[in-house]
This record gives sequence, C-alpha cells and structure tokens, in this order.
Amino acid sequence: MGKKHTSQQALEELPLPTPATPVARVTDNRGGGNYDVQLPAPQAGGELTTLIVSLPAKFRKLIWVKKGSYVIIQLADESAPGSKVAGEITNVLFPDQIKHIKSQGLWPADFAAPAAKNDDNDEDAEGEECEEVTDSDNDDDLFVNSNRRVQSSDDEDEDE
Repeated sequence: MGKKHTSQQALEELPLPTPATPVARVTDNRGGGNYDVQLPAPQAGGELTTLIVSLPAKFRKLIWVKKGSYVIIQLADESAPGSKVAGEITNVLFPDQIKHIKSQGLWPADFAAPAAKNDDNDEDAEGEECEEVTDSDNDDDLFVNSNRRVQSSDDEDEDE
C-alpha cells in the first residue's frame, strides 16, 4: 500500500482491542521508532505494566505518536530471546476511534478514570451552563515563543 492508502486506513479504520491486541498508553518516546507503553493490569485497579514496543516502518513518516496517546499493540511471541521489544504498534487511536471502543464497552477500566471526568464536563457544557466561569482574556494560557524577546510598552517609551 502507498502512503495515501496507509494514512486513510489509519484514520478511518475502527479497530477493536482483543486480549492478544490490548490498548496501551504511550509514556515515552525512546527514539528509532520505539516507545514505552503502559498496559492495564488484567484485574481492574491492578498495577500497570511498562513495555517497549516499536512502530512499524510503514507508519514512521505518516503518523506521529505523542506521550499520553493511546495505541493498540500486538504482543510479540516469547520465542525471541534477548529482545527488549515486547511488541509492535498496530493502530494509533484517534478520538473517534476511542469513542467507538468505549461505546463497545472494551475500553480498559484503568484508563477510564481521567476520561470519565472529561466526559462529565462535556455533558454539562452541552446540556446546561457550567457553574464555573472562565476568563477568556487570561494571557497565561497563550503560547509564548521563548526564541523571541518580549517587548513591553516601557521599551517603546524609552525609544522615543
């Protein structure tokens, strides 16, 4: 498949996790197409397992994986001794795909806690007005380019 078909497939496909292909959260980029991921425990509320997985070469220049994003991985066989890579990323999950998995009831309970909090806020915003008032003029949330010198009105007065 070419780049166009590969990217279309990655965006439009609605994959579902299975025990052999679980959902994992990306925690770190190790470089060279390798990522640290956390797998949920088999029992809800258990400890998360950290593994190293690789991104296939066909996705490396098409899809970028950020920390905190969710992926579906294919676990490797234990027959490869000495390999630190425990599996391969088969799908990078986008918001529409995550909603589809949640609607099917296949989303891991360990990853559901923060997402449930955001879903409650979305419902409040759609159904009725939120009680919290946000200041849209707040400059703290604006992007600041650290490569440029900040000019203030005092600097302009001195030049005149």
